Amino acid sequence: MFLCVKFHMKYICIIFVFVFLPSVYAQEVSYDSRKNHFIIQNNLGEKTEYETPFYILRSEKEYPKIVIDACIHGDEVAGAFACDSVLKYLNVTEGTVVLIPRVNIKSFNQGTREVNIDLNQVFPGNFKSEIYEERLAYDFMKLIEVLEPNVVINLHEAWTRFNESLYERQKDKSFGQVIITNKDTFPVFLTNVLANINSQVNDKENVFRIQYFPYKPNHSMDNIIEKLKTPSYTIETLRILPLDERITYQIISILAFIEEAGIKFTYDR
Repeated sequence: MFLCVKFHMKYICIIFVFVFLPSVYAQEVSYDSRKNHFIIQNNLGEKTEYETPFYILRSEKEYPKIVIDACIHGDEVAGAFACDSVLKYLNVTEGTVVLIPRVNIKSFNQGTREVNIDLNQVFPGNFKSEIYEERLAYDFMKLIEVLEPNVVINLHEAWTRFNESLYERQKDKSFGQVIITNKDTFPVFLTNVLANINSQVNDKENVFRIQYFPYKPNHSMDNIIEKLKTPSYTIETLRILPLDERITYQIISILAFIEEAGIKFTYDR
């Protein structure tokens, strides 16, 4: 019976790969007998200067589905390394998790926030642009549209610890150790995620809070919400903290969102 289940998973994998994404996305399928999911590896921006891999961890049941993206800003690296760990240790038993660890791989490789222009200021993008960031933003939005997730989580980092008086003067400032939403009322989904994350933060100085961030017409999160009608939230870890600590907070946050999305999994580290 065990072998039949594993064979059945492989059979589903082979059929599924031809119907899940359009042919414009390269597709490589792998299966680990220790896992309950198979992995479809694809490339965002195939055959472009900004080509970057993403990974679909898919169980026999496709939904619920979540997309996690990192490194829209290439120097905010904790999210990328957190995605690498989640890819390695996550075992999805029901649902789908999509990881895009290095959206802006060119700026990541250079260790810079941007190459030509801030990627998070050019959404929804322009496929005809001479600036690669605008083409990348367009391709990213099209990928999210094709994937049809229930929720999209964006992993970022910020230099400033949350300060109430500063926030009152500048509500569109990014702070570390926050979950960002563009709604001024917080859904139960988000408050549950916050409680889950903070239950695992030992240093109470580094607990997270929910931050209302006003709508920005060129941000990825706001475009995903407005144009694709898909809930989206942003995690910001505090960059003055040690990298390994930031990676841990990003992993905790990723798993909290996956759990609250209704995806069943184990994390076998």
